[in-house]
Amino acid sequence: MSPVLPKAERAMEFQGHYAGPVTRLLAYALDLLIISVVFTLSAAMVSLAVELATPWKLTLSDDSVLALVLYLGFCALYFGNSWVVFARTPAMSLMGLRICRADGSALDARHGLVRLLAFPLAFLTLGAGFLGIIFGRTHQAIYDRIADTAVIYDWDAEATRLRALAHRRVAGQQHAKAPSA
Repeated sequence: MSPVLPKAERAMEFQGHYAGPVTRLLAYALDLLIISVVFTLSAAMVSLAVELATPWKLTLSDDSVLALVLYLGFCALYFGNSWVVFARTPAMSLMGLRICRADGSALDARHGLVRLLAFPLAFLTLGAGFLGIIFGRTHQAIYDRIADTAVIYDWDAEATRLRALAHRRVAGQQHAKAPSA
């Protein structure tokens, strides 16, 4: 019978393991939500600025091709900047994920950029490029294989270890204070 581990110790157990498909999907969905909200607000502000400063009226909904191209460009900027500079997107940070090289070393700008350029292949293969995340041992999509990258769980291990030690100390003090029967 295995002992029940505190939450901090359970988190430390997964440190450095390949991220699973559900966690990656949740992070991606949250990233798309962030992108959509920021893009919509930015487009509304630009439309308002054009309308106030000029006699023209700009509505992106009238030109869906232009809106799609701008949205995809914004997505590329969001993911590219996040992956190349920080090795994670904001949603990946919230989910405790980080991109690294397949050998475990830190992600460099070149591999982050290759990952960004290969990312559309997962969609262009009608989703087959994502199957490696679900069925592969290393949970790598086609763009991860091409860029030689992997997504891993990356909670702050040192802070987690310190919290676990503090939790044990508090639990030990409470146990020492308990009256014996």
